[in-house]
Amino acid sequence: MTPFESCWESLEPGKGYKRIDESHPLDFYIGVDSSGLRVLLLVLDNELSVPVQSQAIQVLCRQRQDGRWALMFCLSRPELGSLFSHLCEDLVESCRQISDKIIAGNLILSRFDRWQRLLRSGSTGLLDESTQKGLLGELLFLQRFALPVYGRIAALEGWVGPLNAEQDFRYTDAIFEIKTIGPDAHKIRISSARQLDDADRPLQLVVVMLDQAGRTEAGAFCLSGLVGELRHELCLDIQASSLFADLLISAGYFDREEYGLRFFRFRHFRHFAVREGFPRIIESRLIPAIGNVRYELDLEACLPYEVQDPEKEPYGV
Repeated sequence: MTPFESCWESLEPGKGYKRIDESHPLDFYIGVDSSGLRVLLLVLDNELSVPVQSQAIQVLCRQRQDGRWALMFCLSRPELGSLFSHLCEDLVESCRQISDKIIAGNLILSRFDRWQRLLRSGSTGLLDESTQKGLLGELLFLQRFALPVYGRIAALEGWVGPLNAEQDFRYTDAIFEIKTIGPDAHKIRISSARQLDDADRPLQLVVVMLDQAGRTEAGAFCLSGLVGELRHELCLDIQASSLFADLLISAGYFDREEYGLRFFRFRHFRHFAVREGFPRIIESRLIPAIGNVRYELDLEACLPYEVQDPEKEPYGV
């Protein structure tokens, strides 16, 4: 149970609101309305235009008797209580360093928009096992390759997988598609005919090899632990830290106890240069009647394209 959930549990419906944090520069309150629904409230000096309503959360901006305005986020679906708690914590923390209420109000609404995909999907916020492993692979590549090569901001701006791009990382000089597999896997799944398309710049398929591990094994890590490491690495750079937080939201990730239960050990990356002759399906070569292509790729067939020293020959060209 998060601190917000504990606080909501202690409040009686329709009995007013409680200030969240006296040290916060903004006037945030939480409460439970007379119907028993949870509410996050921010007191502002001006009216704001609220976003398009979701089925899960109603957003209101109402004028108070003292002439100020109350920006309210009201949870309409109680089964999403845990997700709502994390959303509210993120909104509050995202503007902890901002005292200007106009800037803060617009920032919060902009940040709320990033949560809308999760809310529209009706997700309870827990990524399935396959998606967790995929995110692990992308985070490992970000930490061990992209950040050292491109630097914080460029590395994060190039991480476009959470934004539903065809590939996971896109930079001015190269594209990287990440696939995460276990030690006994020999095939990977390609989700579209565009995923291995290198039409505009060099493309690498990067296979992340992971073993399952016990909690106490040397080198073992879990998803929440890896996220924590990256947050620590980026914490002194406000822009990078904020961008990373936004990308995690877009990826559907927020802190949950379940992400600290399964442990893995990183084995290595395998880099494959995707170029002419590489075994793949490309959309431009399909007849018009064929679409929505998904297929499995045998890694044994890719051996002639494996890059043996990606640091010296990072793009395999």
